[in-house]
Amino acid sequence: MSQEQLDLLVVGCGAGGLATAVQFLQAAPGGRVVVLERTTKANRGGNTAWTGSFFRLNPDGSPAPDFVARMHELSDGQTDPAIINRLAELAQPTIRWLGENGVATKTDLTYFLTSKGPRLMPDGGGAAIVSTLARRLVELGGTVEHECTARSLVQDRDGAVTGVEGVEGVDGDGRPRHWRAHTVVLACGGFEGSADLLDEHLGARGHELPTITPGGRANQGEGIVMGVRAGAATDGQFDRFHGEPVDPRTRLPEALVMVYPYGILVDHHGRRFVDEGADTPDNTFEAVAYRIWRDADQFAYLIADQRLMRQDIARALRTDRAPESAPTLAGLAEQLGIDADNLAHTVAEYNSATTDGPLDVTVLDGAATKGLAPPKSNWARPLDQPPFVAWPITCAITFTFGGLKTDEDARVIGRDGSPILGLYAVGEVAGIYHHKYPGATSVLRALVFGRVAGQAAARRLASRPVPAQG
Repeated sequence: MSQEQLDLLVVGCGAGGLATAVQFLQAAPGGRVVVLERTTKANRGGNTAWTGSFFRLNPDGSPAPDFVARMHELSDGQTDPAIINRLAELAQPTIRWLGENGVATKTDLTYFLTSKGPRLMPDGGGAAIVSTLARRLVELGGTVEHECTARSLVQDRDGAVTGVEGVEGVDGDGRPRHWRAHTVVLACGGFEGSADLLDEHLGARGHELPTITPGGRANQGEGIVMGVRAGAATDGQFDRFHGEPVDPRTRLPEALVMVYPYGILVDHHGRRFVDEGADTPDNTFEAVAYRIWRDADQFAYLIADQRLMRQDIARALRTDRAPESAPTLAGLAEQLGIDADNLAHTVAEYNSATTDGPLDVTVLDGAATKGLAPPKSNWARPLDQPPFVAWPITCAITFTFGGLKTDEDARVIGRDGSPILGLYAVGEVAGIYHHKYPGATSVLRALVFGRVAGQAAARRLASRPVPAQG
């Protein structure tokens, strides 16, 4: 088994791993750094490479006014306040750092029609982060080793992490490798790509969840498993995940259907099962996707009419497939393969509980149903203007919530409550989310805490005892 001695070994070539490695080499020029990536060069970057990578930040990079409060609120107070505060504190410096390293940012509209303004994002999305920071890593003297999968952490007799054992090969069946390193940083994603771990933590139907992008398939959860074996505590909610409503008819990644609040969602029996208009879509899409998976056997249909089709809804649809359409509800039901009588009854019951009026998709209009279960709290307008349309919708998993417990310095915390020496974790492998995902924070936290881990690794290297001469 070959062995290599490094100053820093990073597992994972997404936003968090690359930010770690680049920041380390800027703080410790000449350091010996390797980033391990299980896929080929063309497929590297995990979820980062496929996401638009919106940031919940102002155009100047400062946190949005509700940034801290929202993270506290959506986690029901369970996310470590020190981590939230550190994230907010370092957000703007991290955006400046991105720019200094060649990743420009811009403002653009999100796919939520109720959004009041544009949101900050990298110019070129997450793919620009991966390609640009990988290039910077090589310029600074670092290396990315593709088709290498980490399998276990190596520890000394005191429990400090001193390296990683793994294998070569895309399928993890090549020759063994052993990397020795002064510091190891895990940045290899959650477990959304592992059918076994999804079933273990989400229940027997966890494996039904497709990843929203091809990059998510590479996130097999090894970083979490390795950390736990090495004595790490866990954090984040393991039975929850960030899901999104997508069109299953297309092979496009992130084929979002964000117009669900403006019609009705029915299951394959033609019956409603959720309040489609409980809040603005940026506050409900995760919960609605979760309900489709949990309560509608992972398949639902958004039923709407021309009242919606006359609206400017293009940016809320990331699919390349037109909706199914028919002049009658019976014809639509036949196209969809659902019971026509059930659908007719559902729509009639819904229409009788609504109030006629204009549909404004840009604001919470308070137009709620009366006496209907489940209710619809906003945008409850009758479906009576044919032709009728329908989008099939399923739930795709973006990332899992559960991971290794870390502190505000990105150190992995052991089950005894103290940091595991030499081990850090950033991005999805670190569990911080509970209950609901505070949108547009995932890539940002990977970048912020990647930089934190890179700086910490440089300090550890500088403080390493110098061997005695003689």
